[in-house]
Amino acid sequence: MLRNSPLGLAGELLVVAISLSAIVLALCAARPFPVHPESSPIQFANATASAGIQFTHFRGNDGIPTNLEIFGPGVCVADYDKDGYQDIYFVNGRDLHNKGIPARNALYRNNGDFTFTDVTEHAGVPGTGYGLGCVWGDYDNDGFPDLFVTQFGRNVLYHNNGDGTFTDVTDKAGVAGLDFGTLFHSGATFFDYDRDGLLDLYVGGYVDLGPGAPRYCNVSGAQTSCPPSAYKGTSDILYHNNGDGTFTNVTKSAKIFQPHGKNLAVGAADYDNDGWPDLFVANDGLNAYLYHNEHNGTFDEIGTPSGMGLAGPGYAMAAMCISLGDYDNDGYLDLLISDFQGNSDHIWHNNGKGSFDEVSDQAGVSVPTRGKLGFGCGFFDYDNDGWLDLFVANGHVYPEVEQVSQDVKFKQINSLFHNEGKGRFVETTKIAGPGFQTPYVGRGVAFADFDNDGFVELVVGNNGDSPLLLRNMGGNGNHFLNLKLVGRKSNRDAMGARIRVLAGSISQIREISGGGSYLSQSDLRANFGLGKTSHVDSVEISWPSGQKQLFRDLDADKFYLIEEGTSKISLQRFASHPQTPSREPHP
Repeated sequence: MLRNSPLGLAGELLVVAISLSAIVLALCAARPFPVHPESSPIQFANATASAGIQFTHFRGNDGIPTNLEIFGPGVCVADYDKDGYQDIYFVNGRDLHNKGIPARNALYRNNGDFTFTDVTEHAGVPGTGYGLGCVWGDYDNDGFPDLFVTQFGRNVLYHNNGDGTFTDVTDKAGVAGLDFGTLFHSGATFFDYDRDGLLDLYVGGYVDLGPGAPRYCNVSGAQTSCPPSAYKGTSDILYHNNGDGTFTNVTKSAKIFQPHGKNLAVGAADYDNDGWPDLFVANDGLNAYLYHNEHNGTFDEIGTPSGMGLAGPGYAMAAMCISLGDYDNDGYLDLLISDFQGNSDHIWHNNGKGSFDEVSDQAGVSVPTRGKLGFGCGFFDYDNDGWLDLFVANGHVYPEVEQVSQDVKFKQINSLFHNEGKGRFVETTKIAGPGFQTPYVGRGVAFADFDNDGFVELVVGNNGDSPLLLRNMGGNGNHFLNLKLVGRKSNRDAMGARIRVLAGSISQIREISGGGSYLSQSDLRANFGLGKTSHVDSVEISWPSGQKQLFRDLDADKFYLIEEGTSKISLQRFASHPQTPSREPHP
């Protein structure tokens, strides 16, 4: 059944999933989901070419792709050179069939004018194997973000040297990821689970694709890659940061050892407001995990008791994405998980009592997402009205699906939803501009304000294709507040810090966190939309160290820098770059 093999077209899936999707598409055609043009004046432009990004993801398949070859790529952003502009790292596959085809990952430096330059070779970060995902984190607190890449086989950790170059320190750090024999590494995140001021590292493991594992499955006469149910699961790994450039595997002692998990995405956030980061893990065809932080170096897995381990009807999800955000501004982080075509994506409302209630139907996302296969996703306020909207990157996992039904497409249009402010979302995909008109095989997505204009953009990693850089054209007159936090006693990246902003009649929270989405990571700066309010009443910060800071009466439309323990708030600095060679004009 679809619900037991969500990421595969195995067995009856080719027939059942497609027929379900066809029914849903027919229903949607008969009863179109309402679209409110007045809700979304914002337009997104496809700026990939004009930005100078020439990267193309190399799947590496020879004929029908296996699920290793169809699962990537992730994409992650960070200001690696500290010039004030967010740079982009694209993960790539490799030639698995000895055809002599070169392929590498790519680091693109932001030139400050919405163009980017490939600096991979100079930086020394091409990857060392078949890449899947990536995360940034300043694990040694030297002020420069370091880069961790999940791969098939050995993972790689690049230390940022602070001069635009990186050094492979995987062996020294002890984070290759082969501790339990796991080869297929997936989502990862840096987070300071014990609040000692040093970033620890969680690395997810997907299915066992070792020697002897099947490459293809024959389904209803069609040969496809195999579903997760055809494989054994593999273990995750939790690494504790020792503070000397090395990490220790504490998976078992921390009580999160899951030898048969099928992890895809991971997110760390304090969902119960107890001041300690918890861990959310999306599994493919298994119940999702929620590791509650017990404040003593251990975790308690409570996904199913908390209400988010299974979808509302009680079935296991093909959970690809994890995103946490307070979409109703009640002070508690809610949860978004994407799912397989025919199942709909899911929103859980945090009830403030330590558990979640699925509200996908009430929130308005069930019907419009049921006919798509969602991967990377996230809450973000694209129009700066003070309410978190949501985006989902879509794309199927089987190119052969179109041979069976014309109603289900391999390449799919991404989804954009506007938050109406009353616990309900309205899909605005069709009116969001030219960036939402072309179908892709969407995978990881990262959110960042690349041009520092106060409006958040996004970049999507597409399987076997060029990425999609969507530029937010703004222009609706709404105000914003952007905050960059620097930890001193807490970890330098301030991961785990909670920010509360009061402006006018709206109180909002953000938590600084790595990882999330699908195999990806977003801008660690916190961007708050303020609507028509041009003045911020207060900014309150709760640091992982336990320290709290309060700032009052701030002007809107500025990029502030806040250091832990200092009473003065300053402005972020943006470097002036030399004139960039002319390229295709911005659309």
